[in-house]
Amino acid sequence: MNVRRILPVCLVSMSVFLSVCTGFVRAEESLWTSDFDAAKTKAKTEKKFLLVDFTGSDWCVWCKKLKAEVFDKEAFQTEAPKQFVLVELDYPRQTKISDELKEQNAKLAKEYKVRGFPTVLMLDAEGQVIAHTGYRADGPEKYMAHLGEFSKIYDGVLKTKSELEKAKGLDRAKLLDQLVAAYDKLSNPTDDLKDWSKEIVELDADNKAGLKNKYECRLAIMEAEQLGADKKYAEAIETLDKALEISGITGEQKQNIYFIQGQYQNVQKDLAATLACLKKALEAAPESEKAERIKGLIKSIAPSVEAQEFIAKNLDSVEKAEGLDRAQLLDQIIEANSKLMMVGGSKIPLTEIAKWRKEIVELDADNKAGLKNKYAFATIVQNASMLARSKKFDEAQSTLDKAIALSGISAAQTQEGLTVKGNFYMMEKEFSKAIESLTGALQADPEGRYAPTIKMLMQRAEQEAKKSAETAKKEAVKAEDK
Repeated sequence: MNVRRILPVCLVSMSVFLSVCTGFVRAEESLWTSDFDAAKTKAKTEKKFLLVDFTGSDWCVWCKKLKAEVFDKEAFQTEAPKQFVLVELDYPRQTKISDELKEQNAKLAKEYKVRGFPTVLMLDAEGQVIAHTGYRADGPEKYMAHLGEFSKIYDGVLKTKSELEKAKGLDRAKLLDQLVAAYDKLSNPTDDLKDWSKEIVELDADNKAGLKNKYECRLAIMEAEQLGADKKYAEAIETLDKALEISGITGEQKQNIYFIQGQYQNVQKDLAATLACLKKALEAAPESEKAERIKGLIKSIAPSVEAQEFIAKNLDSVEKAEGLDRAQLLDQIIEANSKLMMVGGSKIPLTEIAKWRKEIVELDADNKAGLKNKYAFATIVQNASMLARSKKFDEAQSTLDKAIALSGISAAQTQEGLTVKGNFYMMEKEFSKAIESLTGALQADPEGRYAPTIKMLMQRAEQEAKKSAETAKKEAVKAEDK
């Protein structure tokens, strides 16, 4: 099911109106500013760091969670301004901001190479990056502790840099190694890392300190990542293969190499190769910090690989199959393909899938295999979606009601139908009805594969319902004043 993403209709409050007029005031909270240059000046005067939040305030789910769970909490608002000048750089899709602010924010996103939201940067008063972070769970206290750790590491960086001025030979190589480790902890991919790595290799040419091999491996990974950025994935994977041949590299280094190879295989939609890389990565360092994440990825990708292999093995058999055998085989291929669609690995045209669905209904005309009702449901939902795209919402909702009323449909199908109904109500801006439908959808199959999407839609519907109520109240007050 393709649940269409519904963006909220943003209502301009007085604080946002002021933002448009002045260009540089954060809506809702005076603790934050949007004027980057003024923030740097203030940071210099008050001898503080900058904490810069790159956010999509009216569309980015994780940005909203970070704001609600951390930035809006008293513990953060009390402590953060003692150490930081707080800056919000917003990239909204609906809320209006001034052209001046748009220009500033676009320039800064490019300068700081922001690739996703939320991105949170800790900067010095000159605007140089100290550390990079984003959304983190567990609330404001732990978030402040996280930022405090950055401050401690940065103090160490300054100390190490001062010691570097006099150091030579292996002593200098070891200090540079400490510096690189610190920048890794700060998640700060400074351009200096490549030069430092090259210098370490030269200073430990005979690998006495065990640094030459370590940094030759690191340089190979950097080269591969650049090739990957240039979409030269085969060359990147080959470069990483050479890195694996470097003697003396650690299990965690091997894990990192296999993990990156897996990313490039995934980009090329080779799910089997992706899974193989992830398994090698886990085997290389099963107790590492990254191991749990890798286990999760293996668990999520494995069903897709099985689906891909099933389709490859059975697709040719479709032509020979007849009657219910053909219907059941087509059903299995469609189900396998749906798993691939979720990870972008499907190669079967949607027109072919649609044709097979109709054929299954004909082949199981008396519903002996339970497939007629299953695919009649899918066809009706598809028809309803086409009506909704034509903005025939009443007809679309009526069509969905017929699908949900079919006998013998599963809990997952009921959930799908009610979710689509909720989505249509969102499109009509009937948020109360949307919440009702989505609540029913979640109850139908609480652990279903669409449950996370439903929860996100419900949250959005509740937010929009609240905004609509507030707007109606304000309009009523204005009408009374007139």
